[in-house]
Amino acid sequence: MKKHKIYRVIRAIAVGLVCGIAIGLLVGCTPQNVSVPIPQPGYETEQRAEQIQSITVSGVVESVTSRNVYTTLGFTVDSVDVSVGDRVTQGQTLGMLDTRDLELVIAQQQAVLETARRNSQIALTDSTRMLNEATANVANNTNPSIIAAEAALTAATQNLADAQRSYDNARLDYNVQSNINVQNTESALNAARVELEARTRELENAVLLEDAGALSQHDLNLAEDALAHATNQYNTAMQNFENATTGQQRSLDQLEDLLQLAVASQAQAQRQLSAARTGANQDIERLRSNVASAEASANVEAMEITLQQLERQLEDSTLTAPINGTVTAVIAREGAVGMGLMFTVEDTDNLRIITSFREYDLARVHVGMPVTITSDSTGSAVHTGEITGINPAATPNSPIVEFEAEIAVTSGNLDLRIGVNTRITIALD
Repeated sequence: MKKHKIYRVIRAIAVGLVCGIAIGLLVGCTPQNVSVPIPQPGYETEQRAEQIQSITVSGVVESVTSRNVYTTLGFTVDSVDVSVGDRVTQGQTLGMLDTRDLELVIAQQQAVLETARRNSQIALTDSTRMLNEATANVANNTNPSIIAAEAALTAATQNLADAQRSYDNARLDYNVQSNINVQNTESALNAARVELEARTRELENAVLLEDAGALSQHDLNLAEDALAHATNQYNTAMQNFENATTGQQRSLDQLEDLLQLAVASQAQAQRQLSAARTGANQDIERLRSNVASAEASANVEAMEITLQQLERQLEDSTLTAPINGTVTAVIAREGAVGMGLMFTVEDTDNLRIITSFREYDLARVHVGMPVTITSDSTGSAVHTGEITGINPAATPNSPIVEFEAEIAVTSGNLDLRIGVNTRITIALD
């Protein structure tokens, strides 16, 4: 431990002596009237920048156009028709999913949709016809319910008029005593009264005569019998008259009751007519609602969308190449459930390299500059390229300030493969 300390001390002394000698020589060799130029700030940087003729950066080759073929259907893979490295054209089949169950579901949905369309059309036709008929019946006054109600109202109105006329006539007869039956019984009563009065006077005279001995008992008895007969006749006439009068009053009351009944019947017929008209209008509204419901039912858009979705799934079950290119990945396996990434197709004829430039190089590089490209995978082959883009913002979360750039490979594809590491050299202006 002590030896190491001694060595460090000796080394420090030696360095100090060397520096002192060098300074002394420099001072001794410098003329007193010549000043030593002091380097200006940035001078060495400018001198160094003028000496740099090119920049070399690294990057990884990738395709300009790369597409992944996915599926989210979850059907079993029925066939895989390509292998890695196969060249394919846009629309070419890469693989097929098993769609037998899906085809059965589509057939069932088509049958359900066709039945729904047919039934909906029948319902719409029937409801429309019924609505048109009901509307025409109201407009043309041919609605059966309204016609019946109007006929009933007409009959009730006529019955009311007849009842009113009968009552008015009977009332007039009652007020002016013009009823024939009453008049006849009244005449008979008056005659019976005259007869009774005459027989009463005859009996009174007969009694006086019999008391005076001028009339026999037999004649007196005849006078009494005549009075009794006249009394009976009078009582009968009185009863007939009273019956006739009472009958007239009862008949008048009955006619009044019939009149009130006719008034009520006419009012009821009027209400029934109003109800029939209201009911007809309500039927029209109900039928109009039925038409609207039938139209809504006839709208099978939701079912059509479902069928379209199923047909889209059937279409998507054929996995096709989205671009012209080369198959670079095959994940699909026959018999396995297809879900997620199945194939990758890339354009191997149009390549690019993604690289980065540091901030102090941005002033001397720009879009359109030519570059040369080399790779360990291609040996001494040199490829050409061109800067096609430089990001305007630095790469985030990078410890060094760098700007991502894109290099387009412009030379023929000399076995330059996707994914290899390359060196890009840019000759500075």
